[in-house]
Amino acid sequence: MARRRIAYIGSSFKFVHQSIRDFILTGRMDDTDVVLYDIDPAPLKLEHDVIARMIRQGRSGITVRMAGSRAEALAGADYVVVSVLVGGMDVAEQEDLICQQYGIRHTVGDTVGPMCTARCLRMVPLLIDIAKDMERLCPRAPMLNVTNPMAVLTSAVNRNTSITCIGICHGTHFRQSTIAEAYGVPRTEVSVNVVGVNHLGFIDQVRIKGEQKDPQEVAQAITELAKRGHADVAGYQDTDEWANQFARRFGLIPNNGDHHFAEFFHWFLNPHAFRDGTNIYGLDSALHSPAGRRKRTKWFRDTVTEWAYGPAPIPDMDKYSSEHIHDIIFGLEGLHGDLIQRELHLNIGNGRAVPNLPAEANLELTCHLSMAGAHAVPNDPLPPFTLGLLMPLVSLNLLSEQAAVNRDKKAFLQALHLDPLVSDFRTIPQLADELWAINEPLMEPIK
Repeated sequence: MARRRIAYIGSSFKFVHQSIRDFILTGRMDDTDVVLYDIDPAPLKLEHDVIARMIRQGRSGITVRMAGSRAEALAGADYVVVSVLVGGMDVAEQEDLICQQYGIRHTVGDTVGPMCTARCLRMVPLLIDIAKDMERLCPRAPMLNVTNPMAVLTSAVNRNTSITCIGICHGTHFRQSTIAEAYGVPRTEVSVNVVGVNHLGFIDQVRIKGEQKDPQEVAQAITELAKRGHADVAGYQDTDEWANQFARRFGLIPNNGDHHFAEFFHWFLNPHAFRDGTNIYGLDSALHSPAGRRKRTKWFRDTVTEWAYGPAPIPDMDKYSSEHIHDIIFGLEGLHGDLIQRELHLNIGNGRAVPNLPAEANLELTCHLSMAGAHAVPNDPLPPFTLGLLMPLVSLNLLSEQAAVNRDKKAFLQALHLDPLVSDFRTIPQLADELWAINEPLMEPIK
C-alpha cells in the first residue's frame, strides 16, 4: 500500500512537532511521510531536526524531510496542515498601537476585534492561494487549518475553492478536560455538545459517563475548580471568573476562559470598563502584550532548540497534544477503531446543523467523521438569547471574509461597525483607513 503523505505549510515550533509526536504515540502511523515547508529557513530547520529526533527516540517508521518550495511540499499530499502568520508579530504590534490610539483594547486579537478583521486582509489571500495550489497538486487532500482567524480562514477556503477545509482548535478540548477534572473522571468519560464561533462556542449539553448533567451544575463545579487559577492556552493565568459567571447565569458554558471570552462582548474592554487606566473587571494582565508574546515565543523556540540539540532525551514523549490531527486522519480514513478521541469539536460550514443560523456561517460544532468527511451533530434551532449572541459575530466574520477576498473597503468598514470592541462611531472610518494601509502591502501572497 502507498504511504500516507502529510504536508505541513508553516513550521510553527509551538505546534507542528506536537502533532507528529501524536502520530508516533498512536503506533499506527508508521506508513506516513511528513514534508515540511516554510518561507523562513530557521524554524523549518528547527522543526525538522526536533521531529527527526522524536522519530528516532520513538523508534517510529515515520519519515520527515524539508521541501524547497510550497509546490514540492504539496505535490501528491494526502493531507495538508496549515499553520502560518503573515507579517509576524511586527504587524500585529502596529495594529495594536493603532487601536489603542482609538481607545480600543484587545486581549488576544486574532479572532475578534479590529486587529482580527485587519489580520484577515493579509491572511485570507494566502490561505486561498495555498488552496489553489492544492487544486492543482493534491486536489483530493483536505486542508487541516490550525491558523487564526480560524472561522474566517476556514470559511474563505471552503467558499472560494474546491478544497475541503477543516478548522482545528483546542478550546473545547480543554474545557472538556476541565469538566473531567472537576468531576474526577477521565476526559474520555465526558461528552459535550458545542455550538458557536471559534473561541466563543457554548457548551449546552454535558454527559458524564453517559449521564446527562445540568449545565448550571457543571458550571458551578468548574467554578470551584477554577478558584485556584490555571494557565489558559495563551499563557494567561485565568480564573475564568466572568466566563464561569456567565455559565452559571444561563447554563451556557463558554468553551474558553476569560482571556478569549472577554473580547467578544462590549462589557469588558471598552473605555467605560477602565477607570484611571485600570480595568474594572481585573483584566489588565490579560490585555494584548506584544512584549509578553515575544517572551513566550522565545521560550517556545529555546525549549524546542534544547529538545532538538540538547544531550537529554526529549521529555513528554508519552503525552498526546490537544489538536487531534491523528484522530481526524483516522476518522476520514474510516479507521474508527484507532480513534483516541471519537467526538471532535471542529470549525466547519454550518449547512443545516444549526437551522436558524446562515448555512454559509463557519461554526465550531460537535462533529463525527467518516470517509465522506466531517459531519456536524444536528442542533435544534437556537433560542433567542443564544441566537442574539452569535448572529452579530457570524455577520462580522462573513464581512471580514468579503473584505479580504474581494479587497472590499466597504465590507471592511461595515465589519468594524459591527465589532464589539469599537465604541466611537465618529472615528471608525479613520481607524479603517489606517488598518487598511498597513495591511495593503501584505495582501499579495508569498509562496
